[in-house]
Amino acid sequence: MAILSKIRERGLFLILIIGLALFAFVASPQKLLSYFRSNKAGVVGIINGEEVSRKQFQAKIKQIKSYNPKAKDDQITKQVWDDIVKEKIYTAQLEKAGVDIGEKDLWEAIISDPSIKNNQTFQNEVGMFDEDLLRNYIQDLKDNKDEDGGRRWASWLNYEDAKRKQLRQQTYLNLIKAGIVPTLAEAKTDYIVHNTVVSGKLVRLPYTSIPDSAVVVTDTDIKNYIDQHPKKFTVKPSRNMRYIVFEMKASEEDKQQLREELEKLKPELAKTPEKDLVEFVDANSDLSYQDVFLSKKSFDPKVADTLFNMNKGDVYGVYEEKNYYKISRLVDIDPVFQAKASHILIAYKGARSAKDDITRTKEEARVKALKLLKKANADNFADLAIKESDGPSGSRGGSLGTFGKGQMVPAFNDWVFSHKKGDIGMVETEFGFHIIYMEDTVEGRKFATVAKLIAPSEKTENQIFIDAESFVSEINKGASFEELAKEKKYNIKLANNIHKQDSKIPGIEEGQSQIIRWAFDDNTKTGDAKRFQLTKSYVVFQLTGKQKEGLMNIAEARGKLERQLRIDKKAEILKKKMESGTLEEIAEQNLTQVKNTGDISMENPNRGLLGNDNNIVVGAMIGMDEGQILRGIKGTLAVYAVQLVKKTPPVELESYEAIREQMAEKAGKINSNQVFEALKETAEIKDYR
Repeated sequence: MAILSKIRERGLFLILIIGLALFAFVASPQKLLSYFRSNKAGVVGIINGEEVSRKQFQAKIKQIKSYNPKAKDDQITKQVWDDIVKEKIYTAQLEKAGVDIGEKDLWEAIISDPSIKNNQTFQNEVGMFDEDLLRNYIQDLKDNKDEDGGRRWASWLNYEDAKRKQLRQQTYLNLIKAGIVPTLAEAKTDYIVHNTVVSGKLVRLPYTSIPDSAVVVTDTDIKNYIDQHPKKFTVKPSRNMRYIVFEMKASEEDKQQLREELEKLKPELAKTPEKDLVEFVDANSDLSYQDVFLSKKSFDPKVADTLFNMNKGDVYGVYEEKNYYKISRLVDIDPVFQAKASHILIAYKGARSAKDDITRTKEEARVKALKLLKKANADNFADLAIKESDGPSGSRGGSLGTFGKGQMVPAFNDWVFSHKKGDIGMVETEFGFHIIYMEDTVEGRKFATVAKLIAPSEKTENQIFIDAESFVSEINKGASFEELAKEKKYNIKLANNIHKQDSKIPGIEEGQSQIIRWAFDDNTKTGDAKRFQLTKSYVVFQLTGKQKEGLMNIAEARGKLERQLRIDKKAEILKKKMESGTLEEIAEQNLTQVKNTGDISMENPNRGLLGNDNNIVVGAMIGMDEGQILRGIKGTLAVYAVQLVKKTPPVELESYEAIREQMAEKAGKINSNQVFEALKETAEIKDYR
């Protein structure tokens, strides 16, 4: 960010902060003292009567920062609070059930975690997970006392803590699932309801037969519904905002200047002696010199072919890649930078990581391997690996994928990187005898690259600042946000239903907390606008609405309720049209026809006639007597008057166990988030953050 804009930002800001702080103390010192003397000063919240101390809260924040120093403060704060709430709620539930998580349970969960089990750090030379490697890794972390080691140990402890919490939550879910076991009587009822076949005739009066314009949903209707269902419409304080992003991006003039700078450097890069390339690149580039070989896949496809077809010493550019302009000189070529290979492992008793059921001797293994070597070719190698290999890659046809130099044990590595594509050979390692097939090789290239970040110049930054500041100034003078944005061709974005403790604003990746604090400040009025400085942009926010704690306001609730309330009103009108008379008379009066349902059930619906209302109508008919007329059946699409002609119950089963098991499996598919939200709803939570 340009120095000029920083001075603009800081000067007035510091004066205001100091002034406001002094004013607050002089104006109301007792308020400040009463706060610090209150219990709330040392407590961030209370969960089911249990206090969460500020010291405990800050310690957890510090722990996360120790292994993730780049994490944003507002996101960490929300994460810590959410974790504490979840942990205390689940722990309380498990204590009531008398359940605890032991160290053995935790270890089993850790070694079953795919992120651990599939981590190459904990796999031996043939790709098998080794618990001892994991134990040694954990011990090394614990023993390492330097700053980096302490950070990694804290990260591991946090992983264990998260895994323990996950286990507690899963255990609780399992307890719930175990309690949701349908009885055989319930299974029988379910079978009868779903398989009873009914037939009859009906009159269908669709909601679309009444125009929407003929049914008015008033504010009173909405208010009455809210009053009758207060729990559904109780909301926390929220704010609605809209905003415009003034992105800090390079102008075409800035980009042209960067390209010209690199064009001037191309002759120097070409003639610089190889021994001086590191110094040259580091002196002229925004990215340090990389003394490594890279595969073709490492580059943007638009330039990869060109770069890999160059001769040593050639220079290419200027080209754009990952928000940098670059020029690159080819320094070196490695024809076998990486290899793709498959192998068949023939192990023997006593070989490293050999399975317990392997009894062959080393000589027997050698003889078998030599026979397979003579037999193996490119066409049958995968099949032989599946049938004969003792290694974990056997099920994949022996494939080890693509790997680099030094990733395999020495004898294996040396053979692979001294042979060409298509070669088949054998080597011996401590794991046994390996028949190796070289599927392919990957070339590598080493480049000296000078890169310039595509960023705005100071001149461009200052103009963006002026644009943003002018816009917010006009808004606060009374200009229409929408009209001015349209005139300037700015894109308006919305951020509605934002709560005080939220850590996210749609479309904003940083600085959310300062924006939310402003929106909830008592001095910020609806219509006020403010400019905020982010790392790569300015944003101008306008507060468009406030929602107090309590029942949702009518305007917001209308969007959720209007359609349903209109249908409810239409349903009452249509029900009155079928209060009396035969089905034929009802049909004649409403200019429609009596329709036969045919034989229908919940398992065999008549979608053409009933659509999604099939089960509603069938359910009603199952409870009727033959010849009976039932009027005013309210569906999602229409209101029905139905006469039952015939009802045929299903054949009774000898056992309903299979159905009970199906019901239990379906009931066991519990959404953990729904369970937690249900528990949270019944918990007493006070948030003083």
